Amino acid sequence: MPTVSVVRSTEEMAEFEIPSGEVLFDSLDNLGETLPHGCLAGSCGSCRILVIEGKENLSPPSAIEQDTINHIRISYGEKFGEAYLQGKTIRLSCRARVQGNVKIEKL
Repeated sequence: MPTVSVVRSTEEMAEFEIPSGEVLFDSLDNLGETLPHGCLAGSCGSCRILVIEGKENLSPPSAIEQDTINHIRISYGEKFGEAYLQGKTIRLSCRARVQGNVKIEKL
């Protein structure tokens, strides 16, 4: 089973084993790790995460998820400057399916 590492702070990280192919948010929620969320359909962007390692071990984003990610990137760029998210991978925990080990942080 893949391991999902959740960075909680600079000093704290939690690790969870979840079945391959499962939705990240659902699996972590079932194990007691609460992530921010809203609609759980990929439209609101409340469940956005930063993928620190293992982006290749998540399912490709659907059209709905990619559209929401694009909007998040624009709004974060306006707020923090365009370079803020350069080279970083944003995903939605309610849509991403885990296929291997990943390390994430709440965004």
